[in-house]
Amino acid sequence: MSVDEIDRDQLEQFAEAGAQVPASLLLAVLIRLEAAEAELASLKLNSRTSSKPPSSDRHNPNKPGKNKNENERGRQKKDKKDKKKRKPGGQKGRTGKTLNQVSNPDHVVNHALDRRRGKCTHCNASLRGVKVTGFEVRQVHDLPEKIRTEVSEHRAETAQCACCGKKVKAAFPDEVRAAAQYGPRLKSLVVYLQTYQLLPCERISEFMGDVFDCALSTGTICSMVKSVGDRAGPTYQAIKTELLKALYIHCDETGLSVNGSTHWLHTASTPELVYLHIDASRGEDALHTMDILPDYKGRVVHDYLSVYYTLNGLEHSLCNAHHLRDLTCVHEDYGQAWAGAMIDLLLEAKRLKDRERRGGRIVGPKTIERLLKRYCELLDEGFDLNPEPARKPGARGRVKRGKPLNLLLRFDERFEEVLAFLLEDNVPFDNNEAERDLRMMKVKQKISGCFRSFSQSQAFAQLRSIIATAKKRSLNILEILSIIVKEPQDAQKILLTS
Repeated sequence: MSVDEIDRDQLEQFAEAGAQVPASLLLAVLIRLEAAEAELASLKLNSRTSSKPPSSDRHNPNKPGKNKNENERGRQKKDKKDKKKRKPGGQKGRTGKTLNQVSNPDHVVNHALDRRRGKCTHCNASLRGVKVTGFEVRQVHDLPEKIRTEVSEHRAETAQCACCGKKVKAAFPDEVRAAAQYGPRLKSLVVYLQTYQLLPCERISEFMGDVFDCALSTGTICSMVKSVGDRAGPTYQAIKTELLKALYIHCDETGLSVNGSTHWLHTASTPELVYLHIDASRGEDALHTMDILPDYKGRVVHDYLSVYYTLNGLEHSLCNAHHLRDLTCVHEDYGQAWAGAMIDLLLEAKRLKDRERRGGRIVGPKTIERLLKRYCELLDEGFDLNPEPARKPGARGRVKRGKPLNLLLRFDERFEEVLAFLLEDNVPFDNNEAERDLRMMKVKQKISGCFRSFSQSQAFAQLRSIIATAKKRSLNILEILSIIVKEPQDAQKILLTS
């Protein structure tokens, strides 16, 4: 009997008659029960207990509070009286910023005293005959009344050769190739709006028309992004070369749509460099096409995706932000205390490492020994609660272990990778660097939608790699894009030597 054939009336008849229920019917009920339990377990998961995005918590009753002062674990809800609400506006101790006057204003407007009919604002006496002794200055920063594109006409002189009688002409600059074309500053702005501000092509067209009286077609905008992306190729490759010199690299991937099919955006990044690669594959083929990790001999920080273990010569460090979410799930949904204690242990190790690093020191061997001992004790507690499941007679394939046991095995077999941030210098606690570099792609898809072609997505990835790298180095994004359009060979020097 199949799951869909279960009949409540039939079960009630068996119960009233005291008859034995057929094994097939019991098996069908069991299958439906397991499916319901699995669905219920998935509904319990949220962004605190899994890798689900926070946006999926919208209708979840377990959605975490928005108070940033809550405990880092997010497991204990504070009483409302204990929450410290900050007042709106600037906070005490912040560095203020204000609009300052300039020494050379573009326009000066004089406002004269009415010395014929004017009166003193203090004593109401006549101002006739008084001398001007100075002035008070106030400045208004504004945009020009109408911003229009400038048209530069290039004229190449022509003449007739006195010898052969044929027509000769002067040469145009290399960048002037058509009878009418758009200039580099306009191209830079369009690419800036598309790849950095993430505006859709249609809205860019409206913006250019409303502000500059220069409406562009969506095809022209896509063509500009593609051509500037091609010019960014050498700088894009230079970022890859610099990444291979790094002590560690953050790696991650996320899905995106290209022409209606699922592709993957892969990232390799450091606190100063970002390299993005779009591929139809999520696995080993993509890593070889990306061509960074196969030649890299340092440490890779990732979220335990198995494909990273297929490459030889790499050292690994696992993302503990993912581990904290998994441990929260085991502690809250499975009710296992060892997971809550492991959260405390990891956060304590992080605080100790951060404190010693700020003072230019390292965590002492006795402290590390104490933490490792406690780590092993918690694993023993976990294994006592989660023994290896027995194989059912006739069952094939791998035995289903469940989330708690799988997590315990990872922490046991790869403890050096879990605690690499504590045991090694300059190894980060989590993989948030890579996740931040991927986040803008999700924002782009929400605002602008998917890519219509693979070449367009590739150009976007190249330009976004340069933009993210420039952002980390506090460079002006629009200036970097302008340099790529005008002198692409100079962009590499400015970007990587700043």
